[in-house]
Amino acid sequence: MKYCPYCGNQVKETAKFCPSCGHALPGSQAASQERTPVTPVASESHQVKGLYDTATAKLNQYTGEEGAVKVNLSDLFSEVFKHHTKDEANAIFIAGTKTTTPALADVSDEWAKPWLFSRILVGFLVAFVALLYMAVNFRNSNAIPGLILVGAFAVPFSGLVFFFEADAFKDVSLFEVVKVFFIGGIFSLVVTLFLYQFVTFSDSNQIYGVMTLKDSLSIGVVEELGKVLIVTYFISQLKVQHILDGILIGAAVGAGFAAFETAGYIYSAGSEQLVAVAVLRGWSAIGGHLVWAAISGGALMVVKRAQPFKFSQLLDARFLVFFALSVLMHATWDWDIVILDSPYLKLILLIVVAWIVVFVLMSAGLKEISHLKQQAQSQA
Repeated sequence: MKYCPYCGNQVKETAKFCPSCGHALPGSQAASQERTPVTPVASESHQVKGLYDTATAKLNQYTGEEGAVKVNLSDLFSEVFKHHTKDEANAIFIAGTKTTTPALADVSDEWAKPWLFSRILVGFLVAFVALLYMAVNFRNSNAIPGLILVGAFAVPFSGLVFFFEADAFKDVSLFEVVKVFFIGGIFSLVVTLFLYQFVTFSDSNQIYGVMTLKDSLSIGVVEELGKVLIVTYFISQLKVQHILDGILIGAAVGAGFAAFETAGYIYSAGSEQLVAVAVLRGWSAIGGHLVWAAISGGALMVVKRAQPFKFSQLLDARFLVFFALSVLMHATWDWDIVILDSPYLKLILLIVVAWIVVFVLMSAGLKEISHLKQQAQSQA
């Protein structure tokens, strides 16, 4: 095999044109006749696309699927800016009951187009602005607890609704999801605090508050392990059998963890930094605990499927790869490093990477639907 110099994808030794970008390959007669110049920008975009395709194809192998994962973001969020009725919203909220869970034949294997999460996020933002106005303009201290609560819950809970809408099986009710959000979020914090008793941080962290790589790795392992233990409990207790269900349960635990942790950070920030901390932790929550736990939940279901849960499943390489990615992303998030003198660039890059991993698992969850339908047809 050789590689295309324009996009970086693998091509056959005998190929004259790259099947990905279409350029004539060096050494071929077509290459000598090709006169269209390749601009640096186009070349870089092809390289990024090639890197994305290679990374997602490699990850996809651990889900049991093949090939790069294609996600059309404009299509995925195409319903967000359209008008929707209250009846449509109610139809989403009542999913997951015995009377509203669709049969396998009616489950779609196409990418969902969530929209309700955006309305909930807007509602939270309006409430946050109103409470902030009360606290600042009217000096009403009674608005502070509400400001902390809304600021902490806005993004994690809205993100959770996104995953609820994206679960094509519609076999987990909103009641169960909210229960996992509150109970799972709180108990994952409790388990994490227990695990912290076995961790020792560096002197630089304890004295100067500087997070070393070892410190950040310790935090990543402890907190992701604490969440995944609670995720496994609820996956077993709810007896879910599908990857998309696992992603949803993981997201519920992660969202609860993020909301309650953020509320504590906002409260500890004091009145002067309260809003700044709420805004920073608010927008960055879209790529934090919410998605890290969703990755672990989906990865566990890749291994478990319809089998009863066993702790040996947590040692399966397919699960460990995705769990390690969650730990590494978490550790890098906490590590005191700055990229290109920007305090936010690292967070943005990590958010993008986390969602790419989530989309790989969601794609595998959708392909699982096709496989199940084929099995049902063959057994009929």
